[in-house]
Amino acid sequence: MTELGRILKEAREAKGLSLDDLQQITKIQKRYLIGIEEGNYDMMPGKFYVRAFIKQYAEAVGLDAEQLFAEHQTDIPAPVQQEEVPKNLSRVQSRKSIAVQGSKWADLLPKILIAVVLVAMAAVIYYFVAKAISNNDDAGTTNESNQQVQVEEGENNASDTEEDASEETKEDESAQEEDKADTEEKPKEEEPSAGELKLASSSGNSSTYELSKADEFKVAIKSTGQTWVTVKDSNGKSLFNNMITADNPQEFDQTEDTQITMNIGRSTDAEVFVNGEKIEYASDSIVQNITIKYTKE
Repeated sequence: MTELGRILKEAREAKGLSLDDLQQITKIQKRYLIGIEEGNYDMMPGKFYVRAFIKQYAEAVGLDAEQLFAEHQTDIPAPVQQEEVPKNLSRVQSRKSIAVQGSKWADLLPKILIAVVLVAMAAVIYYFVAKAISNNDDAGTTNESNQQVQVEEGENNASDTEEDASEETKEDESAQEEDKADTEEKPKEEEPSAGELKLASSSGNSSTYELSKADEFKVAIKSTGQTWVTVKDSNGKSLFNNMITADNPQEFDQTEDTQITMNIGRSTDAEVFVNGEKIEYASDSIVQNITIKYTKE
């Protein structure tokens, strides 16, 4: 057991809290609470959750989490830091850009040559097409008399075609009027109401919302990173207890239920939606305990 684990355990026992009691208060699994007291951080979901869980534990037993972090830095894994960008990166990039600019003309030269060849081919094709058209004009003169006869026959048939087209137009207009009447008679389907969502109460990292005047009760949880989430229904039955990632969002349809409870580990990366409306967290805590009550009307 580390010195930090001993201090936390003594503070818990001084308040008369068991590990089961502390699990109910912090919503942190009992095995992780034992790991914190024993200094066994390898069993945690990730380095980030070590600091988050210790902070929740300290706040629950009345200790200053920031002071504990400062006094026991060697006992707690350091947060992951991004690597610094090398100072000479800008010089390397500038050299690459100069080399790219120098090669642009070499890349364009083959394209220019291809364009010249295409223009020459187009000119040759145009010459032969124009010649062929000229020959067709000479042959077309001999067919004018035959075309005149065909035109006269076409005029006689056109009158019959116009009469048939007039009757078809009337039938089409009648069908369109019937379709229009059917469309006007059909009532438009009403879209489900999203309802009204309001914050009913908030204390620390726990908050309660109330949903009313809604035809459905759907909750969606998304994450831009990795977030451990526990979800339960109104009877305390577990609906989900796992990691949510950007590729693994979760959605729960609780229309037939009256309540849903969520414990969100890394809330900075997570978003909660109720019937498509995003919830704004009531506190800045890294761990959020959210309860949504649904009133059917």
